[in-house]
Amino acid sequence: MGTVNQASRFLMQASLGANRSTIEQLADMGPEAWLQRQLNAKAPEAGKFQRNTEQIWHYFRGELLNAHGKSALDGDGNNPALPYKWYFHMAWWQDALSEQEHLLRQRVAQALSELLVISDNSSLELDAIGMASFYDLLYENAFGSYADLLYAVSMHPCMGVYLSHMNNQKAVPAKNIHPDENYAREIMQLFSIGLFMLNPDGSLQRDEQGNSIPSYHNRDIRELARVFTGLTAESYRYEWSNRFWSSSYNGQPVGFDDGVESSYKTVPFVNMRKPMVGHESHHDRGRKELLDGFIKLPGGQSVSEEVREVVDRLVAHPNTAPFVAKHLIQQMVTSNPSGDYIAAVAEKFGARGDLAATIQEVLSYPLRNSVNDTKYPAQREEDGRSLQPQKLKSPLLRLTQILRAFNASNRSGHLWLIGDDIQEAVQQHPLSASTVFNFYKPDFVPQGMLKDIAEVAPEFEIHTSATSIAYVNLMYYWFFGKYLPGVSTEINQTDNIQNAPELNPDYLNNVEQNKLRLDFSEEIQIARNPERHDELIDRMSELLLGKRQADIKPAIREAFQSYRFNPEWVVQTIAFMLTISPEFTVLEV
Repeated sequence: MGTVNQASRFLMQASLGANRSTIEQLADMGPEAWLQRQLNAKAPEAGKFQRNTEQIWHYFRGELLNAHGKSALDGDGNNPALPYKWYFHMAWWQDALSEQEHLLRQRVAQALSELLVISDNSSLELDAIGMASFYDLLYENAFGSYADLLYAVSMHPCMGVYLSHMNNQKAVPAKNIHPDENYAREIMQLFSIGLFMLNPDGSLQRDEQGNSIPSYHNRDIRELARVFTGLTAESYRYEWSNRFWSSSYNGQPVGFDDGVESSYKTVPFVNMRKPMVGHESHHDRGRKELLDGFIKLPGGQSVSEEVREVVDRLVAHPNTAPFVAKHLIQQMVTSNPSGDYIAAVAEKFGARGDLAATIQEVLSYPLRNSVNDTKYPAQREEDGRSLQPQKLKSPLLRLTQILRAFNASNRSGHLWLIGDDIQEAVQQHPLSASTVFNFYKPDFVPQGMLKDIAEVAPEFEIHTSATSIAYVNLMYYWFFGKYLPGVSTEINQTDNIQNAPELNPDYLNNVEQNKLRLDFSEEIQIARNPERHDELIDRMSELLLGKRQADIKPAIREAFQSYRFNPEWVVQTIAFMLTISPEFTVLEV
């Protein structure tokens, strides 16, 4: 059992957002029991995001064909009927706003997407279905083995395109061919062992001179690059026959020496749904050794065998457990976890990367212990527990929390948010990072007090003067203008532009059946009685902040006094002022 305040704060860590009903259910059940139920829930049917993305794409493709005909769309240039990135955006938001069962899995998949990064800020924007299948890996393996997940990610064509180990070949010095080193570097630096040797508590190991110790060297990158040679797409796949593409190519296996130009061995001309396959004639089958002998490959193995062995060894490396543990803690709970916290989570991670045990410890440890070593001025006591600010919520998580808190819906039932308007305002959207280093670096430090005490605040890297003002404006549009994110079910309505879908937010917000609405019915009913306005502020604070007595409460009360007899304006003002307040934008634990 717990309080509604505790349940609200816990769900800010463990979900993309929750309405009052979900919060009250968790308060009755208690966070530990809820956590166990989520971890033990029957796994969802495989391929959800790919399936939903494909259905949305086929809907729009059908609309294009009806409007323009096949002959207008088999273009030799930019093809408007390709599965562009927006279809994954739509499928992601449909799930983010409607899923009521797998809330923890949903949240962990999003956290993993900011560790194992691919992005549609690349040629991957041409294949939303491939990106959806990649997201399915994160979603389905969220409580599985990190070793299994990292292997699947390494063999996925979207990662092969994004970090360029698709079509990588063994060295042929006479032809000036050398293995691409990109993925070999990033799988170590970003996905497993990190740059420097770590202690089990995540602290840096030091040499006798006090210097940090590199976890790998350039020779290790070169050696590991040899492993990722000989991989290519499983088959050719292009949607239309035209002057440069015959339908007979589709379904044919991709080969390094099949006579097809290399420009057609990547998106959008290949199968981006199935794992990459190996061509042994282009794989370096020699003996390999790296990380001071921690990884030894005898040679003579296939590329898939070597990738599997390398991934297993990287996950078992003593650095990986604290490295991944710290990432998940920073994503979900606090920017500056204590060494004890990291060590406890890393122990659960183990040599195979037990993600279920890891996530359970990430979220249950704070119920029993302090999560960091610093006491901030804003620390306060509640029900015998010490609470204080822990991290800036990413703008994406602020927006999903608001939309889920007030049950965002529309008449059509198609919650197909295009995402472009959100990304333009706050510079964040799932699978849309600017680089493989994510939207922000884990060690980013803003100027000010945190820098003075040597602590970090990663999300502040995208909390700039521009995005902070844009976020406030966005909240104003949402609550006072009823101008919520655009939902599209129509192809482009501009004459002579054969494009899908319609992306103009001004147009989309005038399509009544698709227009998003927030459900304020209970709040408006309370607001009809001015004597209950203090109660209403507390109730909405509990929902959005995880506490009833908000510091901003007097300012909110004053803000709507002149129109206190207009219930809708009262509710809108409370929602606006709460969501732009530091108490909402900063997570408290």
